[in-house]
Amino acid sequence: MDASGGYTPQNLSPRQGDVLKLIVRGLSNKEIARSLNVAEGTVKIHVAALFGKLGVHRRAAVAIAGGVLSVPTDVRYSANTVQASHYPR
Repeated sequence: MDASGGYTPQNLSPRQGDVLKLIVRGLSNKEIARSLNVAEGTVKIHVAALFGKLGVHRRAAVAIAGGVLSVPTDVRYSANTVQASHYPR
């Protein structure tokens, strides 16, 4: 915890930091488990710990609260912009 009472990346365990990075990359719990060679239940425990430490309730908020996710301010996206690769065939 930092002086203001909030958590910083330095206050996370090394494994929580690993899980945070993979959440930011958009991986599911199952994908994170495979990547880190741990059980999916273990990932869920780390995600729950991140929720508590960062004071958030949603997965996307974990990335934002971690200060890792950012959107360039000079780029404009249409509301209808979609990547075809996001849809399974």
